[in-house]
Amino acid sequence: MAGGAVIRELREEDAAGVARLELALTPDQVLTPELVWQRASRTIEREQVRTWVAELDGEVIAFAHASFEWSVPTAGKGRFWIGVLPESRGRGIGGELYALVSEYLRSRGAWRQRTWVDADPAGTRFVESRGFEVGATDRVSELRLAGAELPERRVSESVRVVPLREARDRELDLFAICAAGELDMPGDEPETELSLEDWRQDDYGSPALSDEGSFVALDGDRAVSLAFLTVDPERKVANNQMTATLPEHRRRGLALAVKLEAARWAAANGFERIVTENDATNAGMLAINEQLGYRYLYDQVGWVLEWERPAGERR
Repeated sequence: MAGGAVIRELREEDAAGVARLELALTPDQVLTPELVWQRASRTIEREQVRTWVAELDGEVIAFAHASFEWSVPTAGKGRFWIGVLPESRGRGIGGELYALVSEYLRSRGAWRQRTWVDADPAGTRFVESRGFEVGATDRVSELRLAGAELPERRVSESVRVVPLREARDRELDLFAICAAGELDMPGDEPETELSLEDWRQDDYGSPALSDEGSFVALDGDRAVSLAFLTVDPERKVANNQMTATLPEHRRRGLALAVKLEAARWAAANGFERIVTENDATNAGMLAINEQLGYRYLYDQVGWVLEWERPAGERR
């Protein structure tokens, strides 16, 4: 126990409480109980997901999850996130959860831990005091849809932009687009490959992925660009989960076109805003966001702690 709270493994019935907690701390995201449980119950063996909650008087007041990087070619790279409600801080709950996370990851061979902090000074102090150093930074932005002046779509006559529901049977083509986008994604990792299994569980199989609000660009009969949109209709919030284009079709305005259609759909269907996170060095996508009217909210800062790295292990 810590601060009177009971720390235990996450159960499915905790998912709603965890969603409320995470949204209280980081409201600029799409998160539902279904997404919480999907993340916690992922079956990709190499991720080795583990989750905990701290419960007090029947309420979830803190949450932690730990796993291993899913798209890197080297072992031993752990990641985690810990959230404690502000009114429950200062009782040692976060420290006890971190001890569980760290012990778990190191027992499974981790030589590195990575986490992220969203505009939370207390969270920054927490990781700094434990020796973490700043890693990659994502820029969190939003598009307020009421009164948004969206540009006109301009693509060649050979291109059709269709809702995802009309392209669901093109799974492997869509995967190829996402894999190419993941490979070229700026960040603090070397070039990596996304596996089909990962993508099916994490992206294409997301219960929040909208078949109507996500769009695919077809050049002739070939899928060449996409914008996946996840949605929370109850909160009227959507999220740009992934926008990507095949390398040989870039610089044709396709990413702007599909992202624009997702914004138009969201505005027409009662959503109030779309949030997105992009690496701060991803100049191309940041320029698209600016054309669409997204505004900067804050930086999501990555933090990294390394122990002694095995000989020959890549960063």
